[in-house]
Amino acid sequence: MRSLEVRPATGPWGRRRFVDVPFRIHGGDPSWIPPLRLSVHDRLSPRHPAMAHQQVALWIAYRNGRPAGRIGACIDSAFNEYQGVRWGWVGFFESFDDAAVAGALFDTAREWCAGWGAELCMGPANFTTNDELGLQVEGFDDPPALLTLQNPPYYERLWVDHGWEPAMDLWAWRFTRQTVALSERQRRALERIQHRAKVSVRSIRMEEFDAEVRRFFEVYNAAWSGNWGFAPMPEVEVRHLAKQLKQIINPDWAFGLETPDGDVVAVCLALPDVNLLMPGVRSGRLLPTGWYRLLRGRGSLPRARVWALGVRPDHQHLALGPLLYREIVNRLAAAPQITEAEASWTLATNHRINSQIEAMGATRSKVWRLYQQPATGKRPPEAGPPGGPLGS
Repeated sequence: MRSLEVRPATGPWGRRRFVDVPFRIHGGDPSWIPPLRLSVHDRLSPRHPAMAHQQVALWIAYRNGRPAGRIGACIDSAFNEYQGVRWGWVGFFESFDDAAVAGALFDTAREWCAGWGAELCMGPANFTTNDELGLQVEGFDDPPALLTLQNPPYYERLWVDHGWEPAMDLWAWRFTRQTVALSERQRRALERIQHRAKVSVRSIRMEEFDAEVRRFFEVYNAAWSGNWGFAPMPEVEVRHLAKQLKQIINPDWAFGLETPDGDVVAVCLALPDVNLLMPGVRSGRLLPTGWYRLLRGRGSLPRARVWALGVRPDHQHLALGPLLYREIVNRLAAAPQITEAEASWTLATNHRINSQIEAMGATRSKVWRLYQQPATGKRPPEAGPPGGPLGS
């Protein structure tokens, strides 16, 4: 019988091995879109601002001394306090089609979460709803968009067969130039809504980038405050994320609705889908040539991802959401190089938003599923002292 061992991945060298695991598992699959290693290292770094309120541990599974899978676990005290729950997050899961490997990884992560006081484990998420999350269960013919997760179909079996139960579905919607259109009747109705709400549309002012980011996330955090699984993103994390996204933001695809006195009450951010360039960077490394491929191709990408959209709660009764989607349709038509956009994700239970998107002519293109299972077991020795599971 082949030996199986799950070992903690700690310190810089442990994280490097951890980041490398999916390249070993999926590197030979031409449909796999590799992540940018630098981005994964950034999220796992003890210096990432989210680590101020997160306890994190990582493990790698070995078959006969060779990496066969990986998993991470996280306790987010800020999330648990905001939601009034005791959850542990399970994410960064990768595995060969090997039930024993997957089971050993799941058990290790659940035991660790229980040791930190969690009652329920939720995943996959890298590590919370403010990050990439969900197990893809539909839409495998559609390549993953920027900042979304991809996995082979057999992952669903590995999760379900080990006792994980569905908790929430997340949907992706596809807008295409050929299928998305507004009738004259719809346009007249939307014009009446805009006139009644007394709002105008404007794009982001890049010369005021820091202030614009602050305005955007004030609206976004308020808009999502009552949604399932949400926790507001602290300002330090907002600034960290904004610094990363600034290099790829197209001002024409970052816009909001503004009142006559300059109050921003609704926002939308769509990003060029630089994932379309990653097949040319199979190593996931910027050096020696990866940076050139990404830099050269980012100006002619045919797809955008609608990454965030929200209406401030005190204006949600004015039906401003459809105005944002109208603007997506208009800007899609005005950008000759953009042939489609993916809006992802929406909660499957958000029937109002989903029906509005569908009425615009968008079609559901992917489904990611979050699973839950009770945390169990005792705190394992490798969990480490509070604040330091990852090492330095």
